[in-house]
Amino acid sequence: MMTDPSRIIFVEDDITLRSVLVEVFRIQGFVVDEAEGVDEFFAFWKKQSYDLILLDLNLVDEDGLVLLRKLRLQSDVPLFVVSGRTDRETRLAALEMGADDYIVKPFDTQELLVRVRNFLGRMSRMKGGVLASIQMAEWKLGKWIFSEKTCSLQSAEEEGEGEEVYLTPSEYKILLTLVRAQGAYVNKMKLMDVIDYGQCETSPETIAVLIHRIRRKLGDKTMIQNMPKHGYRIRC
Repeated sequence: MMTDPSRIIFVEDDITLRSVLVEVFRIQGFVVDEAEGVDEFFAFWKKQSYDLILLDLNLVDEDGLVLLRKLRLQSDVPLFVVSGRTDRETRLAALEMGADDYIVKPFDTQELLVRVRNFLGRMSRMKGGVLASIQMAEWKLGKWIFSEKTCSLQSAEEEGEGEEVYLTPSEYKILLTLVRAQGAYVNKMKLMDVIDYGQCETSPETIAVLIHRIRRKLGDKTMIQNMPKHGYRIRC
């Protein structure tokens, strides 16, 4: 069965780099859009959905972190930051805001292509697995209901009826792994494998950031517990 090509967008102010990346990815079968700044990106965003956004931080009209923050208020679309900023604070800020990966310039174009293919392939398999599941489990986590069939937390309280908090794909996979463990500890290596299917592309630091983001969305810092050398567990 034929599948639709993945649609991505490069948000990059360097026209030379952007042109090279657009050409490479189009040759490989991707549908590619390009924008040099925040305003141009949102003009595309209003009329088009994407499988992945590749975002530079030094844009012509605004900082890329501002775009990321605005985007995460309305969508959990997968997003890679691709930037020349190498400081730890910026990397952590981007991950905490919801970036799924942080790639430092300069980079190997072929490596970026492989990373994108691997990531989108995992997302496709994850979605296919969810759709194929017949019996969907759900868990009550404090004031939230978390279900296998959604990538979000939905209010379990009457006064909060209709309230919903979206999870990124990586947050969803981490939380699903923890609740399925039924209170047992899950070590960081296992959680890293859950994110990248054993490709060794995820770091322990990334897992810590994802756990921090999930705790913040749950509104409870104690629900997910951490024990050195054992990993993480969740109280359901």
